[in-house]
Amino acid sequence: MVSTRNWKVALAGECMVCRPFAMHDEPQFNEVWDVLRDADVTYGHLEMNFADYDELKWPARGQGIGSFMMADPEIAKDLKWAGFDIMSTAHNHSFDFGAEGLFATKKHMKAVGIVTAGTGADLELAGEPGYVDKKNGRVALVSVSSGNQHFMWAGMPKGALKGRPGVNPQRLTFEFMVDEQTATNLKEFGEKFNFMKKPKHGREGSFGIQIPGAQQWGDPESFFVGDKCEIISRCHKRDLDRNLRSVHEAHAMADLVIVAHHFSVSDGPRGDTPPGFVKEFAHAMIDGGADIYVGHGWHRTLGVEIYNGKPIFYGIGNFFAQSEFIQRVPFDSYDAWGHDVDRLSMLTPAAHPLHPGLDTPTDTWWSSAVIKLEMDGDKVRRVLLHPVEMGRDTSPDVKQTRRTGKGEHHNTEGRPMMAKGEDAVRIIDRYRRLSEPFGTRIEIKNGVGVIEL
Repeated sequence: MVSTRNWKVALAGECMVCRPFAMHDEPQFNEVWDVLRDADVTYGHLEMNFADYDELKWPARGQGIGSFMMADPEIAKDLKWAGFDIMSTAHNHSFDFGAEGLFATKKHMKAVGIVTAGTGADLELAGEPGYVDKKNGRVALVSVSSGNQHFMWAGMPKGALKGRPGVNPQRLTFEFMVDEQTATNLKEFGEKFNFMKKPKHGREGSFGIQIPGAQQWGDPESFFVGDKCEIISRCHKRDLDRNLRSVHEAHAMADLVIVAHHFSVSDGPRGDTPPGFVKEFAHAMIDGGADIYVGHGWHRTLGVEIYNGKPIFYGIGNFFAQSEFIQRVPFDSYDAWGHDVDRLSMLTPAAHPLHPGLDTPTDTWWSSAVIKLEMDGDKVRRVLLHPVEMGRDTSPDVKQTRRTGKGEHHNTEGRPMMAKGEDAVRIIDRYRRLSEPFGTRIEIKNGVGVIEL
């Protein structure tokens, strides 16, 4: 008879980490690592690349709206010190420095003993589970990303050509339901500019409009007439089936399966509700054999759903928020943020603004929770949400509590500490409010969010 394993699992959010941190010893700082280390397995999302500069060639993408994530490989040692066992690497910055940056990141993480998943030399390797063997059993991680540009997707070898290095994608399809009047207006608009083009995807009777700047991406947006206006997002079926095969493998080969899903796109503006394709994907992964779903990409916390007895964390939020301290900022970022690139040699990484999310700070950027799961086998008994902050409080004015530097722009330190008092209550109360629509009840006990199952 096989005995049931009692798992303690720790989950941490998006690690935009580019500064050493293991030397610090404040009590609120050490509390964070006590929670992570008091687990059978600890997961985090690595929203950073690690490489020495002689390992790189050039920035692979020209789109400058967004940080180019790169940091000193020595920081990987601090992540191991912190207690991380396994981390996802599929995200919209995985290919910032091309295949060289991607390979270097995996190499440096492996060198310190942290397992990664979600990127690789071709699609098969990017999509395969990462496995870590722990005393309590074997843990698998499947990592996917939605919203990447086409050249970032990993590809398969064919016709004597090597596969393309990149991320494990979960592509999407979008349809736009519009009412009769809106449809009439859109068709008139499209016909006046000669934008009309029949879409390849979508239902019978749909029509398409292709704005000139989007022609490079192929199929136009698909519209159909309904009784209201609504954006309908779905998972690309072949990618969904392929990622389910990875989950099926992990389910057969490991004792605990985590699926990490990075999504940098949304059904309209990023709000407090996960988009349709995310809910579809999360449910499919749980149905396919995953034990835990972790969503990230919006750099904000979202609600928690318990689906068929398994936890879905739709938005785990930031855990390190240090993109202000990236040392090597390419030309593209200065250009995109409106700096005078004719004076490029005089521009420095201290210029502001250079990084999204920091030009207009919001409370959701600077807080999240370290999540602790207590499980009997594959059944969750209790979920604990330990609130953390990264140097600003969660009040409407996002007051800075820890800063670095003496310049006119106040850089926020960005490393996690356990939140206390009213700040802790506000962080957990956000989880509570956003989880209620999913039927999940969160109580706040001694500054910690508790879900009892």
